[in-house]
Amino acid sequence: MAATAGLEFSNTWSEDTTVSQGKNTARRTRLELTGYTEDPANVLNSDLGPRYVPANTGMALVQSQTADVFALRLAHTGALVAYRMLPNPDIPLDWNIVHFPINPRYTKQGTLDGGVGFDASGKVTDPDYPTATGYGEYSYFKPRDAYALKRRITRDQQRLQAFYQSISTDVGHNSGTEPAETQAKAVLRSMGMSAEQQEGARSTTGSAAATGFAHRDLVNTYVWTAQGGFFAETTEATDAVSETTSGSYNFTHSYGGNLDLSFGALGLGWAFHLDASRGGGFSTTRAKSKEASRSFGLDVQCAPSNDLRRRDANGKPKYDAAGKPVLVPGKVDAYRFLTFYLGESSANFDDFYHKVVDPTWLQGSNAPDAAALRQTRQSSAKPPCWRVLHRVTYISRVLAPVPPPGAPPLERAMRTENIASNYELIKRLEPYVRPAATSSANLAAATRDALTAQLPELLPHAAEITEYLGHYFGMEN
Repeated sequence: MAATAGLEFSNTWSEDTTVSQGKNTARRTRLELTGYTEDPANVLNSDLGPRYVPANTGMALVQSQTADVFALRLAHTGALVAYRMLPNPDIPLDWNIVHFPINPRYTKQGTLDGGVGFDASGKVTDPDYPTATGYGEYSYFKPRDAYALKRRITRDQQRLQAFYQSISTDVGHNSGTEPAETQAKAVLRSMGMSAEQQEGARSTTGSAAATGFAHRDLVNTYVWTAQGGFFAETTEATDAVSETTSGSYNFTHSYGGNLDLSFGALGLGWAFHLDASRGGGFSTTRAKSKEASRSFGLDVQCAPSNDLRRRDANGKPKYDAAGKPVLVPGKVDAYRFLTFYLGESSANFDDFYHKVVDPTWLQGSNAPDAAALRQTRQSSAKPPCWRVLHRVTYISRVLAPVPPPGAPPLERAMRTENIASNYELIKRLEPYVRPAATSSANLAAATRDALTAQLPELLPHAAEITEYLGHYFGMEN
């Protein structure tokens, strides 16, 4: 016969204290369209009438510091020796907005492709683009430049994805600095939160932020039509870094004893065993964590007038014999554009001073903004700058009912087929050619087949129509 008994007892206390603090900083930069209405006595295109002319103005967001000017004079005579300018240590760097006129031969508000509608003689061109009578890349219409930038951004995104896939979770082959730690430091530097950042080292930090994976570019796509349609494909970027530091302390103690007794009598044996112990312990864990995140995006508002109707001297719309509104030839009825955010780079600094800003205004104007930009022109240092720009990749205009003598052959052929604009032509061919928009050869073959079946009168212009479709579908070649 055997008998056993057991007894266990435990008692536990726990205490958890958490303290957290947070701070959110939001920055928004916005530039609204301003301008004026043309003088009725001096309009560029009389068929359009007085039009709204947007101001061709850009905006630069800069950080500036207040400086004090000191005059150095001789102690004995008081004669002026020199002036010395020193930053005021009591006033830190702060934000300022500087407006500037954009170089009109680079991009010009009020004309998407260098043209300003049609008149009896054909296409009316903007004074800054006198050669824009034919097809070409003028003003915002620069599809090659736009798609080259888009390809570069796509490659950077693919590189970031490849970096994520290349990080190994195998701890047995850990050597050197962790890739994630390297990227985290780069992101923190770009946020201005690096522990190594010292006061006054802003140019060095900016240069580091412009390299590696901390450099982020964005591209958005927008499509507008006069029929009330609007499409937007936007992207937002987010960078987040989390850093946790923890420490723990453990203490345990125990004591106990045992007793063994055994005896026997009358041929029988008895044994007694007793174990007794007592112990305790405690553990303390302290941890601190720091998180930083940054997100940014582009918000573009596109709401041009979609009234394409011709009006009489009293402002009343005109109608044809069928009761349909008469449209103004040359007005834009559809276009697509890309909006880019380009991260900090010295190349953006060069583009700003050599392409974007009006060089005549920058060099000769006495305006305070011009003087400020001349002072910030650090041609040797080339501090990294971020940039927002727009590029038009497709545009359609209403064609004249009776093509003018100088109109291109394709436009005359389209009007013969009662096709009012390039956008209408594309919409008639799109269901047949879109699946073939994978290469220039496939698109050309599909376009010829579609024209043969649907619009045989336009078949002699198949090459030009194919090129136009390629721009519409965003094909690079």
